[in-house]
Amino acid sequence: MRVVSLKHHGSLPPRRKKTKEDFYMFCTVVMEYTQYEAQRSEDLRSNNNMSPLDSSGSTAESYTSDTTLSAGSPTHQFPGSQELNDSEEESELITCFCMKPYAGRPMIECSECETWIHFSCAKIRKNNVPEVYTCQLCRDSKFTARKSNRVRTENNKFTT
Repeated sequence: MRVVSLKHHGSLPPRRKKTKEDFYMFCTVVMEYTQYEAQRSEDLRSNNNMSPLDSSGSTAESYTSDTTLSAGSPTHQFPGSQELNDSEEESELITCFCMKPYAGRPMIECSECETWIHFSCAKIRKNNVPEVYTCQLCRDSKFTARKSNRVRTENNKFTT
């Protein structure tokens, strides 16, 4: 009978028990990757001007009263809360009518009022994004405006 010793040439080494240091290292790698992805998407967004943060348009604040905003905003500050970096502050910026922050979710800009709205709030799917989007408020305002206040165009005049 011959005894064959198994050496690990080109195969996986024997498994060792995972430690909390291994778990910490894994979490660090994941967090670094996540921050990298967030930075990369922010760079792409700023290059393509696809961000509600880069928009010069109005925000949901222009559609709500001051009392609504003051009721929804915190009145106290935590120590160190002013030390948030720009990306954390930007992800907390509220532009949508739902009054929830951007938080990295896809958004679309209304071509009329230049307000940024979450895809989910606008009921738009990622695979069916229109080239020109008009929000519900702008669509509704076209029908609720009095005819005397509407802008008159040359096509609407009758000629005899």
